[in-house]
Parts: sequence; structure tokens; C-alpha cells
Amino acid sequence: MYEDIPHGDMPGDKIEIDQSHVEKAELIFPLLKEELDEIFETRVIKKAVVSVCGGSGVGKSEVASLLSYFLTEAGIKSYTLSGDNYPHRIPEENDQMRAKVYEEQGEEGLRAYLGSQQEIDFEKVSEIIAAFKAGQPVIALKRMGRVKGDIRWEDVDLSDTQVLMLEWTHGNSDLIQGVDIPILLNSTPEETLEHRRKRNRDKNVDSPLTLLVLNIEQDMLKRQAHKARFIISKQGELLSWDDYCNLMDPEEGR
Repeated sequence: MYEDIPHGDMPGDKIEIDQSHVEKAELIFPLLKEELDEIFETRVIKKAVVSVCGGSGVGKSEVASLLSYFLTEAGIKSYTLSGDNYPHRIPEENDQMRAKVYEEQGEEGLRAYLGSQQEIDFEKVSEIIAAFKAGQPVIALKRMGRVKGDIRWEDVDLSDTQVLMLEWTHGNSDLIQGVDIPILLNSTPEETLEHRRKRNRDKNVDSPLTLLVLNIEQDMLKRQAHKARFIISKQGELLSWDDYCNLMDPEEGR
């Protein structure tokens, strides 16, 4: 039913929507719509930015695409922006840089690199968000391919778009300015790895370095989780902050 809906703007990226994604989006949508209605009531320029974040392979692309579709169908036009377009290097070269950093600086160096300004052009993402919320009608958006040299910029007309839906692991980072409603799709590192294996998008999916990256990613998401407006479990439940803490740190929650 939803196979042909618009999705994120990263070249070559595919979404595979299943019932679990639909259920999560249907859970989030009325809550999100209520929040957006309140935001629009207070703004002269009726635009807002929503981020859907979470670990790699947790379903960000699918849920963000569905939310954009539901909003547009409800008369609130939405565009889905893929944050994976904004690293400084194409995926293969960035993986090589991660390996180089780890080889030369160990885990501490890798933790400092992942999700940092060195890896990702957060400044450009924040500039795009600011331009959108200021009502700039046409904005140049990046297209990051997976082959060296396959990077381009495309002017996109967002004049009648009210919601910019940012789908990205780092969509709740402190280095981004201007996100109004962060939504966290939660998963454990084990769940994330299993999803990546099924998706089989990248090489060396269960290499020691990849496992370390996933664990560091999870630590980053946990540090940022307190800022999320909504947290959704892997099983599709809306989690309170206490629920989330008990799930992620059961020993501390006792």
C-alpha cells in the first residue's frame, strides 16, 4: 500500500515498509500533529522541523517517509531530508577514515570522531534548517552517492512545504540547531546489528570495528535521548522517560 510514497532524498536509498513501520507511524502521527498545530499557532512563518533519529537500520527512513506522507495527506506538506547526505566523505571513504582513526588513536579517538564536526557537516544542516524556517522558497540540498565523485547539489522548491522531516542517526545531536520535535526510534545494539544484517547494505556488517561503531552510536543516542519529544520502542510502544531508562539500564532502574 505504501511502497510508492516519497521517501528520503539520498540517491539509491531504498525503503521497505512493513507493518511494524506503519504501526509506529500511526502511533506517532496524532501526537506529532498536535505538537505541530501548537507550533504553527505561534509562528508567523508556518514551518517546523521534525527529526526521526535512532540507530542504524532501526527504520528511520520508513517511519519518516510514512509520517511525511500522513502529514501531506492531512494538508500539511512535508519533505523528507536524509541526513546521510551530509558527511564530509562518501560512505566508503568515511569507513576508511573511521578505520584509520581507530588504528592510530584507538577507541577514544574513534569516539571523538564519530558524530563530530570532523565527520559530518552539521553547520550546513543547520543552515538548511534555518533557511527553511525563515521561509526561503528554494534551497540547495546535497545528494551524496556511494561512489567517489558522485556528489551534487540540487535546488529544491520548498515554498509550500510546512514540515522538514529529517531522518538521521544524528537527528538529535547537540551540533544541530533548529530541530523543533526530535523523535527517537529506540533499539539495542543487538537489534540494530540484526537489522543491518538483513538489510545487507554495507560490507563487513558484523566486523569488530562495525560492532564498536554501533556501540558508540548507541552511547551517543543514549546521551541525547533526554531531548527527544517522543521515544518509541523497537516493539512499537510509546516510552516514558522512566520506561526508557529502565529498558536501557535495567540494573540502575531497580
